[in-house]
Amino acid sequence: MGDLAGMDIRRAPIEELRQARGWSKPERDFWADEAAMWARFTAVWEGLDDAAWLEPVAKSEAGGPDWSFLDHVAHLAAWQEMAVDYIGRAADTGVWPTDEEVVGGDFDRFNEDQRAEWAGRSPEEVRAWAVVSRERLLPVARTVPLETIRGEDAWGWVFMSLHGHQLDHLGMLEPWLARRRVAS
Repeated sequence: MGDLAGMDIRRAPIEELRQARGWSKPERDFWADEAAMWARFTAVWEGLDDAAWLEPVAKSEAGGPDWSFLDHVAHLAAWQEMAVDYIGRAADTGVWPTDEEVVGGDFDRFNEDQRAEWAGRSPEEVRAWAVVSRERLLPVARTVPLETIRGEDAWGWVFMSLHGHQLDHLGMLEPWLARRRVAS
């Protein structure tokens, strides 16, 4: 695993970024990293027609139907929406929720159950939802001091609700997009 220092977040191979160490180092500009990851994430959907948004990208970890491109983007939007409340509450109280408190410890089942929230939405609606949920989350996340964000309890919420979660899903979306481009 390499160090993140010197990597261009917008262009480095996704697997190198996913394995890179150093995201939480004090010398990293957390907000510049977030903006770069968001730019990379939104670039993936540029030029995709509505039919592509419905194509299967990855198997469900909970045994449900395959996840489409739309499912991945909507999932991130849903988590960003949820993070607005959880991060806001934690910023006020100093108490960060545990996985068990939020999802009963079973993220795969929780994520699968979430799909009903965006069922029937169009790609246009999901794109807008992703943008708006991020716009709602950023000011809430910015109320948390960087030294707190970089701490063990907050990192899993703030980093993962923003660029960390995008990074995980880009690990599936970018290879799918590359295969799709080769096939066409």
